[in-house]
Amino acid sequence: MQKRVLIIDDDQDLLEMYGLKFLQEGFSVERAENGAWGLKRIKEEPFDIVLLDVSMPAMNGLEMLKNIKGKNKIEKSPKIIALSNTALDAEIEEMKKAGADKCFIKIRMTPAEIYQEALKLLREK
Repeated sequence: MQKRVLIIDDDQDLLEMYGLKFLQEGFSVERAENGAWGLKRIKEEPFDIVLLDVSMPAMNGLEMLKNIKGKNKIEKSPKIIALSNTALDAEIEEMKKAGADKCFIKIRMTPAEIYQEALKLLREK
């Protein structure tokens, strides 16, 4: 069965870059431009992995994580890779505490490296 990835980011270029890499590797790819839309999609359909931008309009990544993994958590929640624009250790720690499986600084990772990290997470299931 084809693996499904949801990429949630308000940056169109990053949506395209990450999406293209996962498509090339045989994933079914869906994109969302903000956290509110991404959360809606996760509640509607199962995804194997989510690439989640930390800073977004309509609902930031931390709020979204709390909705996915918090007290009203989604039953079959996907593996989540949080992607930040900054190198703030406090922000990364907060995302991990809220339930992110991995956290990375966007400018330090290529789409291929993000894809490899996603594969590692999926093997842990």
